[in-house]
Amino acid sequence: MIIASRLIAVGLTTLALLVASILPTPGRDGAPAAVAQDVLRIAAVVNEEVISIYDLAARLEIVIATSNLKDNNQLRRQIAPQVLRSMIDESLQLQEATRLDVDVDDDAIANAIERLEGRTGGGPGSFDKFVRGKNLSRISLVNQLRAEIAWATVVGRRLGSSVTVGEDEIDEAISRLENSRGQPEFRISEIFLAVESPDREAEVIEVAENLVTQLRQGADFRGIARQFSQSATAAVGGDVGWILESQLPPKLAEVTRRLAPGDVSGPIRTFEGFFIVEVNAKRRVLTADPMQTKLHLSQVVFEGGVSDTTVQLELLARLRREASTCKGLLDIVKGQSSDLSGDLGTVLIKDLPRDVQLAVMDVPAGQLSDPMPYESGIRVLMICERETPQVQPPDRQQMRQTIANRRLELLARRYLRDLRRHAFVDVRIQ
Repeated sequence: MIIASRLIAVGLTTLALLVASILPTPGRDGAPAAVAQDVLRIAAVVNEEVISIYDLAARLEIVIATSNLKDNNQLRRQIAPQVLRSMIDESLQLQEATRLDVDVDDDAIANAIERLEGRTGGGPGSFDKFVRGKNLSRISLVNQLRAEIAWATVVGRRLGSSVTVGEDEIDEAISRLENSRGQPEFRISEIFLAVESPDREAEVIEVAENLVTQLRQGADFRGIARQFSQSATAAVGGDVGWILESQLPPKLAEVTRRLAPGDVSGPIRTFEGFFIVEVNAKRRVLTADPMQTKLHLSQVVFEGGVSDTTVQLELLARLRREASTCKGLLDIVKGQSSDLSGDLGTVLIKDLPRDVQLAVMDVPAGQLSDPMPYESGIRVLMICERETPQVQPPDRQQMRQTIANRRLELLARRYLRDLRRHAFVDVRIQ
């Protein structure tokens, strides 16, 4: 009855297209009975639990819709094995949760949907509106959320108490951060695809390369990370946060160093599998963002170009020689410059026009910028005061949490790997 009701809800024509995109079944006449038979086919068995072709087709629709992938049959066939693998992992996670009496109730699901709506900025009700608009299976989406919540609970209960962070570790981490002041630091997002055995490497790299192509054509990194990544960061769209170059594995550090903000790497092979990295921002460790520097500015505006009169050229040269304060600058030009000359007050560099940002970025206090075009004339700016924000290292509790999270992620990955090793998994489609 469940399958029958789903057939009615989704429609035989839609299911025929979904099944055809997954299964190599040439010569099909499209009869409803044939479609229903394929829907009932088993995609995989995980211990005693069945994942049907319908389940896989419904999840593929979700993956494509939430990741902004360019849909075609070739794409579906390429990503289907990886999507099925994710569903197998979810089955194992939910089975382990059941074994440990971990239950995810409707309130937990509702809270997860509310947080998801908050992250996407859609507001209350946007989740269901999106599901209806894309004709997706709400049951499949909710099951995915249920697996995420259940696994997080299982990992917290089983492994959380085993993760301890000593005071000496925190001291060492803070000291290492202080010693790294000024070194490169990256804000990155990741997609991790594990290679559990050598015979799966070709399959995994094909998926990774296809995802990179899609990402570079505009697919959503966060959406793809949530659906494909096998890292704990998948739940937050792959966001790793700020990380030192020295904290990255050598291969990731080498590639990340060359990427500009907004760039996506190709597949990067590490010991455990393939990473795809997106660089969101770069900065120097414990060094303030220069755009957050606060400047007190004064400006002098001359009507007409510099080359129009020798007087203006001489006045500019005099300003550079004699004006070392903003008050002195404005006293010298009084009566010899535009009424637009004067004190501009205090402003953050990030709030200035781009040409002005470039002109004042590295100018010390008490010195003039180079002349810049301004309406029908020119202007020069003086930095009266420069206030650079001080950046402090994370406090001890933040550092403790960071270390614990990384350690817990590693343990969770091993936990899931052990569940796979001891499970009966029979994949029926290739």
